[in-house]
Amino acid sequence: MTAEIAILNRTAVALAADSIVTLAGPRSSKTYDSAEKIFQLSRYHPIGLMIYNNALFMNAPLEVIVRRYRETITTVGFEGIVQVWPDFEKFLLGFEREKADELEHFQGMVGSELNRFGDMLLKHMFDVVIGGKKKKKDAEPPEQFLARRIAERTAEAERRILTPAYLEDITFDQFVAEYGEHVDKAASERFQVFGVAVNARLNESLNRLMLAILRSDIRSAAYTGLVFAGLGSKELFPTLFALELDGVYFGRARTMNRTLVDIDRRGETAAVVPFAQKDMPERFILGIDKRFEGALEKIATSMVSDVVGQAGDAFDEDQGELIRAAAARQFKDGLDQLKRNSEETLKTVVNHMSKKELGEVAFSLVELTSRKRRYSTDMETVGGPIDVAILTRNEGFVWVRRKHYFDADLNPHYTPR
Repeated sequence: MTAEIAILNRTAVALAADSIVTLAGPRSSKTYDSAEKIFQLSRYHPIGLMIYNNALFMNAPLEVIVRRYRETITTVGFEGIVQVWPDFEKFLLGFEREKADELEHFQGMVGSELNRFGDMLLKHMFDVVIGGKKKKKDAEPPEQFLARRIAERTAEAERRILTPAYLEDITFDQFVAEYGEHVDKAASERFQVFGVAVNARLNESLNRLMLAILRSDIRSAAYTGLVFAGLGSKELFPTLFALELDGVYFGRARTMNRTLVDIDRRGETAAVVPFAQKDMPERFILGIDKRFEGALEKIATSMVSDVVGQAGDAFDEDQGELIRAAAARQFKDGLDQLKRNSEETLKTVVNHMSKKELGEVAFSLVELTSRKRRYSTDMETVGGPIDVAILTRNEGFVWVRRKHYFDADLNPHYTPR
């Protein structure tokens, strides 16, 4: 994982990222502190790119692809930052690759879902074994249990339609023709250890599930975060556009979680936007992170439930539910207001920061996340040298902090080049 920050006001954009990359294996994980995550996307315009999570595209390092793409950008460039992604997407889709490279991502998604069902099925069978004779007699058969769970997961995926819509014109038969054999093979390998017969009906339900997942906003573990920031040729103030790329299917990029920050005169004049591991930046920006906020909501809900329960016959069941819902809503509204106040106060300060101060704050927020991981029991998934870049109209893309794998003094030809 990683921690990245983008800070914008009307004069500049500051980008900061750590250098940790985590390689996860079947038995253990290992981290290296040498990854490059910030790139100058254009030699002619102040446009930068940050990447997070998966640093590969079709088994090729994005570092290589980005530098290849940079060579294609002419002096004409882009009028606005929002135009960068469609052009970069076109370049990615035209990038030379093999079918096996595309399938690897899909197979990972299928494997994740099948492992999920396998764990459920194992628990179900274990509960039946230890449940005694009566429970064994009345227990749901494994095949029926599995079919029910698949149907529930499919319904969940169908409720979470991806925006903008994805693969809506692809029929089920087209999907099966392209990916069906890979789903069937993976299902047979996963469920044979449980003695479950993988028949045509089960295969069909799994294929319908995978098509529903591709059309949904359910994200795989192998997604790539892309953050484009800077100024287009006709933009007076900086803009940020971010999204997450999660595979390529039927020649189309699957994207989600799009974010647009458009700095303006009287609209949004400043912004602090964290990516990847956000807990410490959220505490700094909002005064609380999402995990702590969820824990507080549970405590508040439990307290109200206890009070209603102790009131005895003062409230009937419907009245009690209304009171709980009203209290939860009021708590959330109050917390949201506190978060907005904290964020607006910070933005007021950021709005008047100099370029140097923007870079210092961006660096500090990434370092804060790194320190939190180091001095806790959490795995150190943030750390290493912190790169910082500033983008302005006049100076362009400027490195404030940048790691090198070599000593610049020993390579005097590097700087002028």
